[in-house]
Amino acid sequence: MTRRSTMTALALGTALLAAACGGGGGAAEESASPSPESSASRSPGGAGSPGGSGASTPAPPASPTSEESGTPSAGGGGAVADAPRDASRKAGEGRGADVTELAALTEVRVGVHDTYDRVVLDFEGGAPAYTAEYVEALHQDGSGQVVPVEGEHRIMIVLDRARPEHPDREFDPGPRATTTSTVRGLELVSYFEGSTRFGIGVDTRRGDGRPGFRVTAGEDKLIVDIAHEAAGRTG
Repeated sequence: MTRRSTMTALALGTALLAAACGGGGGAAEESASPSPESSASRSPGGAGSPGGSGASTPAPPASPTSEESGTPSAGGGGAVADAPRDASRKAGEGRGADVTELAALTEVRVGVHDTYDRVVLDFEGGAPAYTAEYVEALHQDGSGQVVPVEGEHRIMIVLDRARPEHPDREFDPGPRATTTSTVRGLELVSYFEGSTRFGIGVDTRRGDGRPGFRVTAGEDKLIVDIAHEAAGRTG
């Protein structure tokens, strides 16, 4: 074979190799961007999956967690559904109250959750500053008279710069107030010199002693969560 024949053969071989590779840079592009067929084979429900139709199936939207939805999970698990365990005195500044006006207590509501019951005190004019603690008896402010309430234990909530909506009529926690096996009684104890006292009678479903509770202030309400079992009880 002559030198010219050898050069011609090499040039022809190079051209055939380039055509087989699909042109300059084609191999590098394939390795960086997988083909649609390879993507579908790795997607649930795509080609290559049992029963796949050849199209990628988008995952369903995630359901909100119990913390996001604010709904206690079944059995009381999760941060939102955890029952309060602390039975000590609570105090807070309240929210949204006008310093020049008395907030008006308009209604009291009760709700049942998996591991605790909830008492909601609704106000007009913002939620006032408060203290809440267990007491041996509910005493009226000023006279000191004892106000009886159903339940083995008693939580007294003192509302600073707050009044009942109708101070001239007999104290009444509201027509929609109800009780449960944990929340046994609701009493508007007294209104005296800008301070309102409200009492919650409590029974413990499980264990001996006072159940834990917590107080949360909203813009126009105070929320009192009371556990179904005694504070610190385990098992």
